[in-house]
Amino acid sequence: MKLVLCVKRDLHGCMFLNQLLPQLAGHELHVLLSDKTRPAEQQIPALRELAYLERSLPCDRLFPLLDRQLVSGEWATFAGLEERYDVALEVVEDVNAPSLVDRLATFAPDLIVSARFSHIFQPQVIAIARHGAVNIHPGELPVYAGLFAPMRTIAEGGGTLVSCMHFIDGGIDTGPVIATRHLPFRTDDGLLEQIAELYVLAIPLLLDLIARLGRDEEIPSIPQDVSRRRYRSMPDANEVEAFLAAGHRFWKPRSYDALLARFVPATPPAADADARLAIIETIRSGEDLQAFSFEDES
Repeated sequence: MKLVLCVKRDLHGCMFLNQLLPQLAGHELHVLLSDKTRPAEQQIPALRELAYLERSLPCDRLFPLLDRQLVSGEWATFAGLEERYDVALEVVEDVNAPSLVDRLATFAPDLIVSARFSHIFQPQVIAIARHGAVNIHPGELPVYAGLFAPMRTIAEGGGTLVSCMHFIDGGIDTGPVIATRHLPFRTDDGLLEQIAELYVLAIPLLLDLIARLGRDEEIPSIPQDVSRRRYRSMPDANEVEAFLAAGHRFWKPRSYDALLARFVPATPPAADADARLAIIETIRSGEDLQAFSFEDES
């Protein structure tokens, strides 16, 4: 099948592709990356820190360091993914731009897949794909439509995070639900590290969907109950402060460092897990990396 994969150019998007692409051998792929940001992310200190950890630190500090030295670990950077799986990754500013729509139409995809992409697909884009488009949403629908669904799930007393795959119908998180999977929330871990698992949790659902579409099977789905719909945008400062005051944390250093350590090659000076964690801690501390080398100097 011909697939268009749409993800954010951040840590979660890269982790998702690292675990999805190996399972899509034999399919023809077109990968789009979104760099979209929102002003509120820089106006609230906790969200500014979260944006740094999810985007700036991996994409502007760790990944360039690995790419310059032509090294990779268990997981590859975005540039490393292009080489590892022989696929081109394209950063786009507007998925509905006429020039991009024309190129997608020429590609003639069977399915468009969105995960954390942050762009709203116009009907003409959805119509390009023979089977339409699906989105992986990190929250129960329709009650947690919109942004920061995992945070709001926990803030409102939920004990389980949800990964929901649904058709895209032109609205925002409004399409019929195909399938969901659940992740028990770990109170001793950060929210960021568990959000990273939510998108990956949906990969088996997505692979099953692709296989069934390849056999031209009918895909059952459940229309959303609009009477239960709650759509929310970015949280305000009061909402973020209440979340933190309740004892929740957006991230935990040890768990976060363990995620990034999987991009580091398991060779000297990072031959063991503790050494890789130490390297990530150094990178996170803001130290100058110009002279840092992954080559064994012993």
